[in-house]
Amino acid sequence: MSKSTLKKGILQLLIANVLNMIFSIGTNFLLPKYLSVESYSQIKTYQLYITYVAVLHFGYNDGMYLKFGGRSINEVYNEEIQKNISTLKLFQFIMTICSVCVAFGLHDTALLMAAIAILPQNMIAYFKNFYQAIGEFKKYSRIMNMTTGLTFAINLFLIAVIRTDRYQVYLVGYIILSVILWFVLEYSLQRIKEFKPFAFDFSLRELYENVASGILLLLGNFSSQLLTGMNRWFVKGLMDTLAFAQYSFAVSMENFLNVAVTPISVTMYNYFCNHDENKDIIRIRELVIAFATVIVATAFPVKFILEIFLQKYLDSVTVIFLLFAAQIFYIIIKSIYVNLYKARKMQKKYFTKLCIIVIVGFAFNVICYAIYHVKESFALGSLLSAIVWFFLCLIDFKELRYSPRHYVYIFIETIVFLACGILLESIMGGILYITITIILSMLLLPDAMKKIWNTGKVMIIRMRKSKSR
Repeated sequence: MSKSTLKKGILQLLIANVLNMIFSIGTNFLLPKYLSVESYSQIKTYQLYITYVAVLHFGYNDGMYLKFGGRSINEVYNEEIQKNISTLKLFQFIMTICSVCVAFGLHDTALLMAAIAILPQNMIAYFKNFYQAIGEFKKYSRIMNMTTGLTFAINLFLIAVIRTDRYQVYLVGYIILSVILWFVLEYSLQRIKEFKPFAFDFSLRELYENVASGILLLLGNFSSQLLTGMNRWFVKGLMDTLAFAQYSFAVSMENFLNVAVTPISVTMYNYFCNHDENKDIIRIRELVIAFATVIVATAFPVKFILEIFLQKYLDSVTVIFLLFAAQIFYIIIKSIYVNLYKARKMQKKYFTKLCIIVIVGFAFNVICYAIYHVKESFALGSLLSAIVWFFLCLIDFKELRYSPRHYVYIFIETIVFLACGILLESIMGGILYITITIILSMLLLPDAMKKIWNTGKVMIIRMRKSKSR
């Protein structure tokens, strides 16, 4: 992937993700506004379970991701796709049956629904990983937009037309959606790579090779999910339904950032597979730092909406800002360092570091809750864990050292963000934070600001030329 292709990929995903963000915002404000706290809590419990179903492919998708990473669609043989997909399909069907039996025994409706969704969810994840690995970012973004767009449509239909508060109906709708999306994606790829959809072509060797090469990456990703989802498990186990619903709402707002971050984090892996020069990485990293501190400012509009329209979740404001502050570090980690671990085949080091940080994260959650028994304690634990993870990554990439001005910028921005968000009203806090961010960026990140300024000018010139035509 060339630098121009990298820019094109980022731009494609960024434009496509605007629509994704609109649907995500609609979904995440519709549900808490019109559903009871109990139903909303059950839906968020199901979604919490769903985040862990990827564990049940045991690294198969990750092995495929590493296998095809850096290749183009034309460099992937039809026979490879045929065997790859068919093997995963049968494997996940078996895992679904086993998981459904367990869920029946535990009498947990949300868990049962999540178990039924294992096969379609992991098949959708396969196609997302495949398109990401081969650099087909437009197709990757379409999957994301189809998922969020149709999810929004289902929620709107059930709320406005059916007018039901039964969470079971919503969960069934999500499962049906995932099955339809899986079928569409499989037939869509078949038109490009000429293989037989839903054919039986199981290969034990294919299963072993993909799992063997991807298991460490899976465990690393699972540890990352465990770390970022750990606080919700603590809240669910130690606090009441209202606290879990409010905390889950805060996490939903935090997930908005993934929409903006995805264009960077997704394209970086394919780029690093083909460009591993430190000078390029250092230049990109500074841009990511600037981006991270700017994008978290979306927390202020969220706070404004809570102040005006959704006051029953206003108690989640402090949690929102602590989680968004953690994202300043997570965006840097996931966009740069996680992709470097993958591109340089450093899965063992990645997994080791994540094991350490999961233990550290668990300790922070326990300690913070022991000091003060409120849901905000777990959000603080998440922020502290993100900071520790950030420094752990630096140990493995000493050649990519930061200068003192970078550390000053990141930590001053974090402190200012928390102060403006928690202590001030949304409008005043947002204006003050953006003002300070612009000043600090010009003083401490002049190269990044110059690059952003020049890129902006080029885009404006191109837009004017296209209009004149």
